[in-house]
Amino acid sequence: MVEDPSPGQNSIRLRDGRVLAYAEYGDPAGWPVLGCHGSPSSRLERHVEDPDAYRRWGMRVIVPDRPGFGRSDPQPGRRVQDWPDDVGQLLDHLGVDRFSVVSLSGGAAYALACAHTFADRVRAVGILGGAPPPDVPWPWPRWVPRRVRAAAHRPAQLAAVLRPVLAPIGLRPAMIPRYLQLRLNAADRRVIGRPAVRGILAATFSEGLRNGTAVLAEDRALLFRPWGFPLSEIRQHVHIWHGTQDWQVPVVLGQVLSAMLPVCTAHWLGGEGHFFVFDHAEEVYAALRG
Repeated sequence: MVEDPSPGQNSIRLRDGRVLAYAEYGDPAGWPVLGCHGSPSSRLERHVEDPDAYRRWGMRVIVPDRPGFGRSDPQPGRRVQDWPDDVGQLLDHLGVDRFSVVSLSGGAAYALACAHTFADRVRAVGILGGAPPPDVPWPWPRWVPRRVRAAAHRPAQLAAVLRPVLAPIGLRPAMIPRYLQLRLNAADRRVIGRPAVRGILAATFSEGLRNGTAVLAEDRALLFRPWGFPLSEIRQHVHIWHGTQDWQVPVVLGQVLSAMLPVCTAHWLGGEGHFFVFDHAEEVYAALRG
């Protein structure tokens, strides 16, 4: 094991020799919640402006960097269904048995993969602004370039197509929140306009892309390949929260996902956008505690 005493810099060495970095927030004795960060993002992703809120709610939030993001080593040829193996090694190291899972945006596939793999060890799952697997046709958001839509039907080529598309955001990742303020709806502009939220997003985007944007292209491409498990086999209670005015991941995608899950409670947040969680975190984490 490799430990760094500074906050957010903990890591373990996995069985195959890779380093997996992670951060912990909240109460070390609290209910464990595994955070599956967005894309791009990192272990620095949190859903509260005041990190002490997790402690007040009795939560122990554990957020690992996925391979290639932040300080985690890359994993060539990885698949969505490989993620639970990394997570299992981390949770065993931390002495965590039962836990809940939460994901934001592009982390949904990884959260559901953990639910499928760990079965009864997972109490509940929270999906925040997530999308379904490629088992069904996607209703594409208007902002997605046409060449990306076409390549999505040829997943082996998608990462190569995405690399030049995503390269510009790697130049100044700390400016991504400013860009999102211009592009997203009024609710998101209001949330990202708060200095604390903008600082959290700038930090996690910058850390996530510290190794460049190729990892982001790979991560996005994986979401359009078969995830490796059927959603029909997920038996845990999955809560979906989705803003009805989410312009990043349109609510229809959340509706499709909810219809594919056997045990699901959907929370459609009227007028809210993609980053609604900063105003609804207490509700989300209360549901995950059960």
